[in-house]
Amino acid sequence: RANILDQATQALLGAYSWQLGGWGRAPLFPQPMSVEFLLLQATHGNRQALEAARHNLRAMELGGMYDVVGGGFHRYSTDAHWLVPHFEKMLYDNAQLSLAYLHAYLLTREESFKRTTVETLDFIQRELTGSEGGFYSSLDADSEGEEGVFYIWSLDEIRSVLAPTGTLDLFERVYPLRTEGNFEGLNVLRRRAADSELAEALGI
Repeated sequence: RANILDQATQALLGAYSWQLGGWGRAPLFPQPMSVEFLLLQATHGNRQALEAARHNLRAMELGGMYDVVGGGFHRYSTDAHWLVPHFEKMLYDNAQLSLAYLHAYLLTREESFKRTTVETLDFIQRELTGSEGGFYSSLDADSEGEEGVFYIWSLDEIRSVLAPTGTLDLFERVYPLRTEGNFEGLNVLRRRAADSELAEALGI
């Protein structure tokens, strides 16, 4: 049994993209069960399995597939860089991903994994839980007749909201923004780096 688990671990690690994070070509779907398997192997001392799981979880939470405003994950990334998502949000994705991030936090104590877990569960409770206690299966990718309209932003829109608060400069240092956008003339928000790296770079 141990040999089979070792072979499965090596197969996952051998197919993993250390450059971009994830398995396979675009579109990239989250693979929480693969991450959970690697985290389990990490509890048996496999450091490379832990690093691959951490790398993948960081890539997803920093990328556009994660909703940095409302919490929760979109269904998949349309590109290989975890930048532009398909804007549908699925219950099963968010349920499994919240567990993967929770287990990663318990192993690593990385605060970003804890925050992602809490924000994802808050999103499920707020938007995918019915008043009688049941769950909704998904949120549509289209709203008001447009794809992703609540998740993409013009530069002028962001500046008009944040400039009066005095937080615009910090926001633009955390999220790379373009006048021409990165998706159909608008911006999908994506962090430049992890919180710890940003804090060190900004001296805060």
